[in-house]
Amino acid sequence: MTHRYLLLPALALIAGCQTVQPAPTRGFSPAQQATLQENGFKPSGDNWEFGLADRLLFASDSANLLDDQRVALSHTAAALAKVDIHGARVEGHTDRTGSATYNEALSLKRATAVADALRAGGLDGDRLVVRGLGARYPVMSNITAAGRTENRRVVIIVSPDDARPAAPPPSGAVR
Repeated sequence: MTHRYLLLPALALIAGCQTVQPAPTRGFSPAQQATLQENGFKPSGDNWEFGLADRLLFASDSANLLDDQRVALSHTAAALAKVDIHGARVEGHTDRTGSATYNEALSLKRATAVADALRAGGLDGDRLVVRGLGARYPVMSNITAAGRTENRRVVIIVSPDDARPAAPPPSGAVR
């Protein structure tokens, strides 16, 4: 009888130590979630965001993608399109050097460069939302050179709306 009383707390302890898998992100199929993870995206609320460690970083005062970044984005876009993810929000950022007006324009150019590479890889240009956010949302302090480097980035966000098949063209429409 005493062993039964010891068994119950032991089972509760074991059950409490089990790893609980997070619930699937709403609006995404298992294949879409797997593809997003394989391509460096991380869940962020109901969306998936290109992981911080894999951010697209830019040189100071530049909106130019490196060739390997362009190729990687093209491959990512092709993989997403294969699982019916056809759009994304592309947000450009800058460090605090330069005027606010200049940084807004530069961040938009950075986001546009990334969106162009995603479009070339197969995402629907009409479903890419491009935003230039300037220096408003730093991820690091702009005091150091390393912090400024981290802030010169583009973030790609995929929402459940991006994970829906494209609507067919209206009857009789020519594409």
